[in-house]
Amino acid sequence: MQSSSNDSRIFRIDRFVVPIAAEAEFLATVAEINTVFDDMDGCLQRHVLRQQGTSGDAIYMTIVEWESAATIQMAREAADAKHKEMGLDPQEMFQRLQIMADLGNYAPVSGGASAPIRRMAP
Repeated sequence: MQSSSNDSRIFRIDRFVVPIAAEAEFLATVAEINTVFDDMDGCLQRHVLRQQGTSGDAIYMTIVEWESAATIQMAREAADAKHKEMGLDPQEMFQRLQIMADLGNYAPVSGGASAPIRRMAP
């Protein structure tokens, strides 16, 4: 991964509601797919976050910051190739494991609304 100050960044943010019984398979799949992004040009940062759900499930967010729309397109192609290599159909997996997914690309709001927060000393 590399850093950039380019204002055309794109964030891929995916949210998954995962039944506890499906958690191990889900996490193994995410870990394997994410390996393709680690050394990709334009991948600025990558996170997998977990929150305990209220209905005996877990909520996961995957967040990847990309340098530009062009780099996210290359990432999409790399992820598709990885899916094929793994014999993975994501929609089939979501259905089989009863995972609810909300997937999308997001861009920073212009005008400084996404500037880092400055903390004041106590």
